[in-house]
Amino acid sequence: MARNILIITEDDVGDDGLVKMLDSWGYKTNFILKTAMDKIPDIQQDLVIMDIDPEDPEAQYIMSRMNCPAIYLPLIRDSDSLSILPYFDGTVIDEKLKFAAEMVVYHTQTSKNLRQNHETYKLLYENAPMAYQSLDIDGNLIKVNKTWLKKLGYTTEEVVGNWFGNFLSPPSLEKFRTNFPRFKEAGEVSNVEFEMVKADGAIIVVSFDGKIGYDSKGNFKQTHCIFKDITAQKTAETAMVESQRYYKTIFENTGTATIIIEKDSTLSLVNTQFEQLYGMQGNEIEGKLKWTDMVTSQYIPQMQKYHKRRRNNPDAVPRNYEFDFVDSAGNIKNIFVTVAIIPGTAKSLVSLQDITYSKDTERELKTTISEKDTLLREIHHRVKNNLQIISSLLNLQSRYIKDSEALDVFTESQNRVRSMAIVHEKLYQSNNISKIDFSEYLSDLVTSLFYSYNIQPNKISIETDIENIFFDVDTCIPCGLIVNELLTNCVKHAFPNNKSGHVYIGLHDEEGTYTLNVSDDGVGFPKSIDYKNTETLGLQLVTNLVNQLEGSLEILNNVGTSFKIEFKDVSYESV
Repeated sequence: MARNILIITEDDVGDDGLVKMLDSWGYKTNFILKTAMDKIPDIQQDLVIMDIDPEDPEAQYIMSRMNCPAIYLPLIRDSDSLSILPYFDGTVIDEKLKFAAEMVVYHTQTSKNLRQNHETYKLLYENAPMAYQSLDIDGNLIKVNKTWLKKLGYTTEEVVGNWFGNFLSPPSLEKFRTNFPRFKEAGEVSNVEFEMVKADGAIIVVSFDGKIGYDSKGNFKQTHCIFKDITAQKTAETAMVESQRYYKTIFENTGTATIIIEKDSTLSLVNTQFEQLYGMQGNEIEGKLKWTDMVTSQYIPQMQKYHKRRRNNPDAVPRNYEFDFVDSAGNIKNIFVTVAIIPGTAKSLVSLQDITYSKDTERELKTTISEKDTLLREIHHRVKNNLQIISSLLNLQSRYIKDSEALDVFTESQNRVRSMAIVHEKLYQSNNISKIDFSEYLSDLVTSLFYSYNIQPNKISIETDIENIFFDVDTCIPCGLIVNELLTNCVKHAFPNNKSGHVYIGLHDEEGTYTLNVSDDGVGFPKSIDYKNTETLGLQLVTNLVNQLEGSLEILNNVGTSFKIEFKDVSYESV
C-alpha cells in the first residue's frame, strides 16, 4: 500500500528530483509551500519532509498539526522527541534517503505500537476482574493488580515486597511452604486452594492458577498467577455436604422403610429399614430391582397407574394406600405406603410401614368385637326380656289388688320397668350398641305410657321437640325415668275432672349442655309442696335421678307446670 508523504518547502521545487524519486519508490507525494499551510490536505500523512529549521517556531507549529514523523533536510528527526536520528546525514538525492525515510516510519510506528501494547497490557492488568499477582523466586510479592487489593482490602505499599505467606491462614501457610517449590519445579499450577487473610482479619478461600516466567536464558524470572474468590462456592459446597449428610441421616432414621423410585420404577436408593423389610442388602437392590418386583400381581396394574399419573398430576392419585408386598424370600406382607414426588424431579420418595401385625391384630379385634357385640346384644335382649317378665308379673299381681292407691303404685312401677326395658330393646335392635336415639326412644316411651293410662290423643295432646341426640345407656335410663315420672305426674294430676290439655317435651343441646323441658298447661303444681323435701316417691325419684346426672332441676309454676332440667352426658369409667 502506498504511503502518504507531505513535502513542505520555502521555495517551489517544481519538477524536483526528490519528488520523482519518492514517486518511483511508491510514495504518494503531496507538495505544499510553507506560505500555504492553510491548504494542508486532510489526509493522514505517514511522513513529513521539511527543509525548515526544526528550531523554527513555524516548524514546531506545523508538526503540532501532524501526527506523523518528519525529516528535516538535510537531517532526519523523530517527531516525538525532536532528537536527531542517526539514519541519514548526507545529501537529499540519494538511496540513503529511502532507507532513512523507511527507518523513520518503521521506528516511529514500532515505538507507537509498543507503547500502545504496554498501555493496553497495563490497563488490562490493573483493571482485570480477576486478581493478579507476581512473586519472585523467594515468594515475595512483586506486583498485584487493583482487583487483588480490593478483594483483600490492602494498599500497594502494604503488599508489594512482602512475603506471600504473610497473607495466608496458618493451615494455608504450611501448604504454601510445601507447594511453592513444587510450583517452581513444575513451571505451572492449577486449582490450588488457599485461605487468604483480608486486612480486616476475615478469611476468604481462593483458587490459584499460575505459570512461571523465565528470562532469555531460561532462568526463573517471576510467577504469573491469577486467583478467584471461591468462598461462596466453598460455603455452598459445605452447606450441600451438610445438607446431604443431614437428609441422609433423616433418610436412614425415619423409623420406616424408605426408598427413592425413578421414573422407570427402578429403586435408586434404599435405607437400612427397607433392607430389613425386603431381606437384601442395598447394593443388591439399588439400580437392579424395580418397584413392581415387590408387589403381588393383583396390585401391579393399580400401582402402575398411580406411578404414571403421579408424574403428570400428583394430586390426581392418593398419597397413601395399602398393598401386599413380597419380600426376597417370597413372604407376603401388608404394607401401608406414603408416596410423594421429589420437587423438580420425576423421582418418588416412598415410605413403607409393615402393618402385617396390625392387620392381623385388627382382624382378631374385629372378630373379638363382633363376638362381644353379639354377646352384648344378647345381654341387652335378656335384660329386656327379664324386665318384661317383671312388668308382666306386676301386671298379673295388680289384678288381685283392690285398693286404688296400691294399684297406682303397681302401675307406676310397671311403667318404670317398661321404660328401662325399652332402652335395652333399642340397644338390642340398634347397629350401635353403645348409643340410643333418644328421640325415637321417647316416642316409644310416650306411646307405652299413654297406653298404660288409656289416654286418648284427643283428650291430652303431646308435642315433642327433640334434637337428633344420641345418649349412652347410663344417660338414657335415668333421663327416660325422669320423663316417665314427669309424664305420669301430668297424666294423673295436671288435668283433673277429665279436663283436656297439652303436654310439651323438649330436649336441646347447647354446646354439650342438655336442657330437658317437660311442661303442661294444666292446673299447676301446688305451691304448698316443696319438691326437694316432698315425700312423694315420684318427685323424690326425679330429684335423685337429676343428681345422678349431675344436673339441676327448676320448676316453673306459671301457666300449668314446667320442669326444666339441665345436665351433661354422663360417662362412667369401669372400675
